Amino acid sequence: VVIVELKTRLISGGTMHTLMFDRKDNPMKRNQWIKNEDGTVLVIALIILVFLTLIGITISATTEVEIQIAGNERLYKDNLYTAEAGAMECAQLMEELASLDPTGNPWIEPLGSVTLDQIRDVSFWDDTNSQVSTIDGNTRYMAVEEGVAEGTTLDMTKTTLRSYSVYGRRYDAAQPNKGRGIVKVGYRKAE
Repeated sequence: VVIVELKTRLISGGTMHTLMFDRKDNPMKRNQWIKNEDGTVLVIALIILVFLTLIGITISATTEVEIQIAGNERLYKDNLYTAEAGAMECAQLMEELASLDPTGNPWIEPLGSVTLDQIRDVSFWDDTNSQVSTIDGNTRYMAVEEGVAEGTTLDMTKTTLRSYSVYGRRYDAAQPNKGRGIVKVGYRKAE
């Protein structure tokens, strides 16, 4: 505790009176500390600005990744649904045909004539392959006979249920970065 004396002279009586005050801090030291604050606000403002810039960069990068994910999801769904539409188109054609004889329908393959590796191969689905039919330039379909369906009797007097794998494919060769989709659908028809 610092004791400060304040001496005042009263004009009327000409006597000097001394007053004593208790002060907790020295006003001189306080003024020195205030004088040293000249750049503090600038430093604090710069720290806040750097912090907000880092948050902005992080949010921007996260948003860019989310946009790419959404675009890829849209392409995936487009390829999937278009390939599925090709398979459904093939199944509808098969439903409308009286006979699913592979010799009369080049897009229906007999049992064991096509392997899964061929179906996965890009060149198998090109325009020169007569085993594949085209809906539009990018969507194609074909069916592969699997034989008599499981649980069906081979009795000649009863109807035989035959099983097929129906494939739909979507791929745009002009824009290969859009991916591709192949869908396999099971199909059964009584003969």
